[in-house]
Amino acid sequence: MKILTRTISKFFYVLLVLFLLSACSKSTPTTTTSSKPAAYRLLSISDAEKCIIRDEKEGFFDKVANLEMSIQMKQNLEEMPRDSVLHKYKKMLSNDLSEFSDKEIELTKNLFDRALNLCYKIDPNINLPEIYLIKTKGKYYGSSVYYTRDNSIIIPAPMLNMDENGENNGFVRTMIHEIFHVYSRYNKGVRDKMYQRIGFEKLPNLALSDFLKKRVLYNPDGVDLRYAITVKDNKGREFKAIPAIYSRHNTYKSELPAFFSYLTFQLFEVGNRAGTWSVKNKDVGSSVEEITGFWEQVGENTRYNIHPDEICADNFVIMAFSKEKNGENLKRLTEEGRQLVKDLEAIIVN
Repeated sequence: MKILTRTISKFFYVLLVLFLLSACSKSTPTTTTSSKPAAYRLLSISDAEKCIIRDEKEGFFDKVANLEMSIQMKQNLEEMPRDSVLHKYKKMLSNDLSEFSDKEIELTKNLFDRALNLCYKIDPNINLPEIYLIKTKGKYYGSSVYYTRDNSIIIPAPMLNMDENGENNGFVRTMIHEIFHVYSRYNKGVRDKMYQRIGFEKLPNLALSDFLKKRVLYNPDGVDLRYAITVKDNKGREFKAIPAIYSRHNTYKSELPAFFSYLTFQLFEVGNRAGTWSVKNKDVGSSVEEITGFWEQVGENTRYNIHPDEICADNFVIMAFSKEKNGENLKRLTEEGRQLVKDLEAIIVN
C-alpha cells in the first residue's frame, strides 16, 4: 500500500490492457518483453468487481484474519466464522468501487503514460504484465491509500484531483511505486535477488505466533512475510527477524474507525527448529530503534520500511526519476545510497 505522505502511517499504491477480450480472465496475463510500453486499461465497475477479489499471486484472501477484515469493515466480526466474514469483506470491496469520470480518464492516462515511460527507461525490456487501474472510494484503508492486487493498481478517488497540465509528480511517483509492486509480483526471481541486496533472506516456511495469527495486518503490496533480516539486539546477540505490521488492539473499536489507528510495525524474531521456521516472540516484537544492523543493510534512501517490497519500490522510484533528470536526484543520496540504486538497477536489467 502507498499513502502519498512519507511517514510510517503511509502504507500501501493501475494497470492495463490494450486489446482486452475479458477483463481479469483466468488465463495467464500477457507480458511485455519489448520496448513498447505495457498495455493498460482503466476499468469500469463491472470489470473491476472481478479484479478487486482476484488474487492468484499472493494469497491475501487466504491469509487475512477476521480482526483485519473487521477493522476495514468497521464492525465487530472477530468471532464470526471466517468464511462468513470473508464473504462480507469481498462484498464490501466491490461496493467501494467507483467509475472514472471522463476528466479523470484523460488526466490519469497522461500521468500513467509518463510513469510507464520512466519505468521503460530503466530497462526497455522490463517484464510487465498488462495492468488494470481501479478507482475506489477509499473507505476501508483510507482516502489516500493506494495498493495493488495481482496486476491491478487500486486508486482512491480523493487522490484523483490532479492538475490539468498533467505535471502531478506526486501521482506519477506513486504510480511508479505501485508499478514496481506489480513487477515484483510477476518476477519473483528478480524480487528475491533485490531483497537479498538489502539483507532479506527468503525462509522456506514460516509459522506465525498465536498473537500474530490474530493481529497481523497484511500489506497487500507485501503479503509474503517469509523474508528475514539478520540484526542484533542491544546486548549484541545476533538473530533473524521478519518485519510485520499488526493491530495494537485485539478488537475493532468504534471510537477508532480509521485503519491506521490500529497499525503497529515491529521486527519479530524467528528461529529454525527441525526445518520449521517460526516466530519466537509470544506477543510484541522489537522496534527498529531497539536493534542494530537494520539500516546498515536496507539503506537510508527511504524510511518506508514495513516490508522489503516497499523499500525496493521507493528505490525504484528514485531509479526511474534519475533517468528523467540525468541522475540529478541521485546527488542528494549518500554514496552508499547511490550504490544501492545502482545495484538494484543492475539486478533488474540483468
